[in-house]
Amino acid sequence: MPALFSLRRRAGDGAAAGSGRERTVYVNAPVPGDAFERGRPPQYAPNQIRTAKYTVLSFVPKCLLEEFRRAANVYFLFLLILQFIPAVATGLPGLSSLALFTIIVLTMIKDGYEDSKRSASDREANRAPATVLGRGWVNANKPPAHVLRPRGPMRLLWSDSGAGGSVGGAVPAAELPAAAAAGTATDARLDGDIGLGSDEWAATEWRHIHVGDIVLLRDGDSVPADLLLLASSAEDGACFVETKNLDGETNLKAKAAPACTAHLTSPRRLVAFRCAIEAEPPNTQLYSFKGAIRALPPGLVYADAGAERDPLSADNLLLRGSTLRNTQWVVGVAVFTGNETKIMMNAGDTPSKRSRIERMMNRQVVSQFCLLFVLCLLTAVLAGIYYARPSSFQALFIMAFETSKAGREPPLYGFLTFWTSLILYQTVVPISLYVTIEFVKLIQAYFIAQDIDMYHAPTDTRCKPRAFNLSDDLGQVEYIFSDKTGTLTQNVMEFRQCTIRGKIYGEIVASGDDDDDDTATDGPRRADELRRAMDARIAQIFANPYRQSETTTFLDTALYDDLGSDSTQARAIIEFFTVLAVCHSVVTGEPDPADPGRIEYKAQSPDEAALVSTARDVGFVFVRRDRDRVHCSFLGQPQVYQQLASLEFTSARKRMSVIVRRDDGRIMLLCKGADSVIMERIRPNQDRLRQATLDDLEMFANHGLRTLCLGYRLLDEAEYAAWRADYDRALASLGDREAEVEAVCDRIERQLQLIGGTAIEDKLQDGVPATIAQLALAGIKLWVLTGDKTETAINIGYSCNLLNNDMQLVVVAAADAASTRDQLERALAEFGDAHADLSYSGGGGGALAGVPAKSPGAWRRLIRRTHNDAGGSNGDRARRRGGVKGIWDDIRTRNVPAERRAGLRVRHDAPLALVIDGGSLKFALEPELAPLLLELAVRCQSVLCCRVSPLQKALVVRLVKDGLGTLCLAVGDGANDVSMIQEADVGVGISGVEGSQAVMASDYAIAQFRFLQKLLLVHGRWSYLRITSMILNFFYKNVVFTISLFWFQIYCQWSVANMFDYTLITLYNVLFTSLPPGVLGVLDQDLPAVVGAVVPQLYKRGIYKLEYSMARFWMYIADGVYQSAVIAFLVLYTYYFSAAAQRNGLDSASLDDVGTVGAFCVILATNLYMAMNNRTWTWIMPLALVIGIGLLLGVFFVYGVIYDTEFSSGAATRVFAQIDSWFLMLLTAVACLLPHFVVKFVRSAWYPTDTDVVREIVHGFRSKRHCRRFQLRATEHGMGVLEYATTSPHKEVPFGAIPDHQPRASRRRPSLGPHHAMDGAIPLRDFSATRPSAASSTPPTPAKPAADALNRPGLYQGIRYPERDTALVNYLHQLAHAGAASPFGDGGNILKRLSMRQQERSAARPGAHRGAEAGLSTTGGSAPGAGLARAPSHASARTSIYFLDDGSVQPHTGYAFAHESRPSPGHHHHPGPRWAR
Repeated sequence: MPALFSLRRRAGDGAAAGSGRERTVYVNAPVPGDAFERGRPPQYAPNQIRTAKYTVLSFVPKCLLEEFRRAANVYFLFLLILQFIPAVATGLPGLSSLALFTIIVLTMIKDGYEDSKRSASDREANRAPATVLGRGWVNANKPPAHVLRPRGPMRLLWSDSGAGGSVGGAVPAAELPAAAAAGTATDARLDGDIGLGSDEWAATEWRHIHVGDIVLLRDGDSVPADLLLLASSAEDGACFVETKNLDGETNLKAKAAPACTAHLTSPRRLVAFRCAIEAEPPNTQLYSFKGAIRALPPGLVYADAGAERDPLSADNLLLRGSTLRNTQWVVGVAVFTGNETKIMMNAGDTPSKRSRIERMMNRQVVSQFCLLFVLCLLTAVLAGIYYARPSSFQALFIMAFETSKAGREPPLYGFLTFWTSLILYQTVVPISLYVTIEFVKLIQAYFIAQDIDMYHAPTDTRCKPRAFNLSDDLGQVEYIFSDKTGTLTQNVMEFRQCTIRGKIYGEIVASGDDDDDDTATDGPRRADELRRAMDARIAQIFANPYRQSETTTFLDTALYDDLGSDSTQARAIIEFFTVLAVCHSVVTGEPDPADPGRIEYKAQSPDEAALVSTARDVGFVFVRRDRDRVHCSFLGQPQVYQQLASLEFTSARKRMSVIVRRDDGRIMLLCKGADSVIMERIRPNQDRLRQATLDDLEMFANHGLRTLCLGYRLLDEAEYAAWRADYDRALASLGDREAEVEAVCDRIERQLQLIGGTAIEDKLQDGVPATIAQLALAGIKLWVLTGDKTETAINIGYSCNLLNNDMQLVVVAAADAASTRDQLERALAEFGDAHADLSYSGGGGGALAGVPAKSPGAWRRLIRRTHNDAGGSNGDRARRRGGVKGIWDDIRTRNVPAERRAGLRVRHDAPLALVIDGGSLKFALEPELAPLLLELAVRCQSVLCCRVSPLQKALVVRLVKDGLGTLCLAVGDGANDVSMIQEADVGVGISGVEGSQAVMASDYAIAQFRFLQKLLLVHGRWSYLRITSMILNFFYKNVVFTISLFWFQIYCQWSVANMFDYTLITLYNVLFTSLPPGVLGVLDQDLPAVVGAVVPQLYKRGIYKLEYSMARFWMYIADGVYQSAVIAFLVLYTYYFSAAAQRNGLDSASLDDVGTVGAFCVILATNLYMAMNNRTWTWIMPLALVIGIGLLLGVFFVYGVIYDTEFSSGAATRVFAQIDSWFLMLLTAVACLLPHFVVKFVRSAWYPTDTDVVREIVHGFRSKRHCRRFQLRATEHGMGVLEYATTSPHKEVPFGAIPDHQPRASRRRPSLGPHHAMDGAIPLRDFSATRPSAASSTPPTPAKPAADALNRPGLYQGIRYPERDTALVNYLHQLAHAGAASPFGDGGNILKRLSMRQQERSAARPGAHRGAEAGLSTTGGSAPGAGLARAPSHASARTSIYFLDDGSVQPHTGYAFAHESRPSPGHHHHPGPRWAR
């Protein structure tokens, strides 16, 4: 686990000497002499960044280092060196070096091309324009230009980063003139105006900004460095920034300048102001900053006790990567630059990723080395023994023909023979395999890029593979880590419905992007009708020039019917929308002169923007803020409210309130928040309204909408004045300020009048829920890592199918390490025994996955071990566990009626979902607690991490990747996701609205989250199958060729003679057998594309490593050894006993003839073998076979016949003229391939895998004759095509089964009874089985996929297929998602039943463990309804949320407030919003 935190240490690498230390930045003041080191001022990181892996100087050495991480490349480099030693050389060194040189050069070109894209992105960022204070202004923290420039040869490599921009003047104070040291301004500058566009400011580039520079930003500018805000265009020094590149949130965040600098609104004041800024060391905490500013009066040179010290917090810091919004200009001083900025500290180094198969192939290459060593050792020892015999062939031959070797001692001869045989047997490790892999992956990447199903027309974006070597990893992903905002959601909130005084308003109309075929036009048409009707009703009552009818989503004319009446309901409607229009922190954008009635709202949350926008469209318009005045227009009448106080939202309060004074002098408190909080604060005698509102909110929440309650109360002057005095004292408290402020606020937020509630929909990207459901069926676990609040993340989890009402949510929220440990242990104590490890490495894959399930008590041993490591005592553990007993003592459900409380309980048997916030995660990722977090997380179906920083995202990915040894994929769209994307095995960037940082750092770039479905389930699965098949066949063919040479040594007394001509050895991998494995790697596919998406359970074979393992590798090696023996001995003995003769009468059994026939047999057998392993036959594979064999014939005849050279001594003219040679080739091929064919037939007939059965279904539907025969026989048995195919006597064993060699009696047909105790292993069982009625003998009609924009004939989940396969797609969808009638009478899905049977057989073996994998049940999508009818609900369908910190259980409210304000310690909070001060 210590490796988990190397990223945290690495984040600061590369920074200058100033990194890791507190710093003092001097503005218009000289740097003290004691701050200089060896005559140089403090060194800070330049603002030039580099995310590229290589530079001009490091490209070659780094690439060579990467290449020689491959064991095979090191081996061939060693062989190349041997070729230059005459005593052991057997060939031409130049020819041997060509292959290695080609591999390295091609790979370097590919890596250089990929990295050039990152370099281009770096140049674009570094050369972005910036504006700094100019006209000779001197930055006291920046060395002069002559100090920056190096001397000598290094000057040629010097980058001018930081040399431009401001003037450097970092010299000791003693060397400065007296006027400069005193801070007297000597130049005439503008005063009273910031001077936008004047020569007071100098244009520069981001890379030239230095610590201490004063930077000017305009509205819409990106922040180039971490700046301390000095002043802004607002009088109080406030501004708003957008931080979507930092935390993924598009809402605005308010920043404030320190009180002592807010007046610096002109260049003259900036030059005259002298201060020293003390800052903490650079760190990764986005939401934390500690520092102080000391204003230096004239005459005071250094910051000493005489200077006033004002504290600084994160509210005063503008972070690099954020964007200035709704503020004309701001001025700030650079505190952190370059790699010391918080966003760069959170971004790790660009990694060099290798696929899992490539890493595993290294182990296989090492095993081949071992085999090679054994072959060479045997050859050397036996050669030495034969050489020691005086009458042996070796001794006589060497004495006569190789006199240079004569007289050697047998040990020396054996030693040299070892190295010679190493060269002879070198083909056992195929060097051309790497070239073929690179070529195949390049073509696979091209296919992915050209896939029209992953093309996003609105943005004209295709899938872009940026790393060509990871395509096979896409087929083995077990964990996906996803960002939320912009990745799963569009971050668009739509106000749908509301309840006012017990009456529901709002008609839900289906939108055009997700309708089925029947409502594709009816939904938008109905919405247009309602909008026109509402516009007409508004025109009859009042004029609303601010209404934006084309975008409003709240549609109901009944609202204006009630509003136009003189009734209590009309007054309630006015009160309701008054709260929405006034109780918020929204600001308005700059008005458009061409359209003054169009108001755009900028909110700290899209929730609040939706609420205020809906109030505007209804007629209650928030116009603008003017300091503490809120200007509104209600029903066409202007209204002005004076905002007296704003009680902001926090996660503990779950509510927001404002206190305002009306024009008539009355004081009102307006409040909105979660229903569980508001209901317990309403005044008595509102039981009927309370009950009706709860019923409505319950219905809204059950339909996936986010809810909140509204209330208000009137205050008299005396009560407000007394409260205000207490509130001011609490704000000024130096003790527990937050607790005191909360207590004062809680006192006044009582006796509320309940008005009603709202329902908001968070718009997801198209196809997100279906994609997540499909990935879950494929065995992929999804974790959401977001910077949003806990409530927001939970709501999105429900919207996108990550969470459902059957789950038990467990929330970890702790303030320190001890509390975090407490809560993790409590969760394991309560849920550890009831929930098994769901990961593959923990045995969650079942028996067929080959990994035994973990013992149920593993978590107990882990807790004991962590306590022993931490030094905890038994008494401590007893006290911690004692807290579990009282979980019912503090159930905060007083607002929930008694009949509903039964649903709010901790369900220990329900699937788990873990929710943990960033504060708790900070402690949970420490080495002593990380195992506890991982042990709990792997037992959960879903995990949500909230309020996490970019670095925490990367650490979570590393925790799972290293802790479980599994393959992880990370997907995100913003700069805050870069570190997570780089840390994952596969990084996917979504090209959205948040810039290109995530895309540039990713391995694959897509436009929509739903494209992951085809990228993984189709392309990933295909690539995995293709690459594994190609590699295994490549090793096989080289073993056949090499071991044939070894068998031949028996008949030449181990003299290391070549059975084949050296030209054949050289061209064997290059020409004769290169195309078939390449065709396997590029074009082979077991099933059509759409089938991989319809039956996602097939993907699990990649997770379980069933297609590529050491066992399968050695099976291919054994097959190769067998075939080499057949070829060598059959050819040798055939010629030995042959009576054939040449035309001249001589015996034909010569070495050249034997080698020629043997080479033909090897090439013919290996090519046919690889063709047999092809799953889909097209014209390309036969063409590859013809080309390979044709090239062999061409080489023989061109060089052996036409040119009559010494090539094989003319063996071709003799061999091909004899009929027995042709017969021998045919016999050898049959003898080699027949066992393999029989094994394949037996396995597919008696032990079929999941893929085999689905292939049979596809074949049955596509073959008319085959389908008619199946349907005829199936009808006779009263079952469907698949049921007949899979219940026939030759289909006893289920899919994916490895033969277990049990006695014949165990393979008899089982009884047709229920199998209640079976657990599926290769799990086509993650769906609900439909039990047919006992009275009905006809199977149910197969369910079809829900028709919408992504599902229609010819399109399934956005994946195209021929419309003739519509019946096949519907049938497979029914089998994989809904269940089918079974002749077993148990209603089980047929795929589920067959998978379970082998699980039962495997689990019945002694010592076998059964997996406890829990599948997610999926529900079919239904068409959106026209509206929601209210009916009293007595049983809560909400999920209960179990809070581990206090053991309480709360209902899921569905609403998450916008901005969570966390006062920083020591930072004074002024009453009311900043713009109201």
